Amino acid sequence: MARIITFFLNFFYGLFKKFIPYQLYAYLAVGALNTALNILIFALSYHFLLPKGGISIAGIHFESYTISLVIAFLITVPTGFWLARTFAFEVGVTEKTDGSKKLIKYFLVVLQGLGTDYLIMKTLIVIFQVEPTIAKIISTVITLSLNYLLQKYFTFVKKK
Repeated sequence: MARIITFFLNFFYGLFKKFIPYQLYAYLAVGALNTALNILIFALSYHFLLPKGGISIAGIHFESYTISLVIAFLITVPTGFWLARTFAFEVGVTEKTDGSKKLIKYFLVVLQGLGTDYLIMKTLIVIFQVEPTIAKIISTVITLSLNYLLQKYFTFVKKK
């Protein structure tokens, strides 16, 4: 799988080489792949798996879009870490690092991203009456910008 992804990253980088450095390109490319998976899981969960009215557990009501957000988050955290570490920041390829520390940092950043994603999505749905899947796409685009900076300068900082 890694060879296939590397092949496609290298094959298409020529189109973007003049505009952005490889690391940003790779982050955007593998991030787009993981984001598409995240949105697909969200949409499938929201539209087909969960009841539209939400679910009440022990007297606490959870909206279907909130549960869908968490399901998508839990599934795409491991794939996102592997993709970012292996292809965008190349930590797994170019140097020996303590993977568990990076995983904890990665998880903290994506946990922040989940909170940011949820707040933006909830605002769009409740205040602006945006359809939940569209709200999820908008909130994801905003959250990814912040996450890139945090991953680059916090999670995957290379030791000098």
